[in-house]
Amino acid sequence: MKSLVMTAAAAATMLFATQNINAQNVSEDVAMTKTEVQAPVQQDGFEKVETSALPEKVTAAVAADKAGATVDQAFYNEKLKVYKLMLQAEGAEMETAYINEEGKWVKIQKK
Repeated sequence: MKSLVMTAAAAATMLFATQNINAQNVSEDVAMTKTEVQAPVQQDGFEKVETSALPEKVTAAVAADKAGATVDQAFYNEKLKVYKLMLQAEGAEMETAYINEEGKWVKIQKK
């Protein structure tokens, strides 16, 4: 009788220990998911970059083709290899322009 009680107690202990281990694994997965959600990527796939990190060809094209405009904000789409620039010229509204890494202006078709 005593060994039956000990067996039942051991089985219950293993059951609770297994559930505790599974619960810890789930909480780690949830924590990783929260981190992934906070990525600074816009819905259109562009990720914000520092304007000082723009390639020389991009800044040269802005200076040559968009005289008087400055890059207010810059975004980059790794898949398309295209920069999205928010250009501000004095006395004008903010303009959105797209340019590739080689300094060539491109048009992005919206879906």
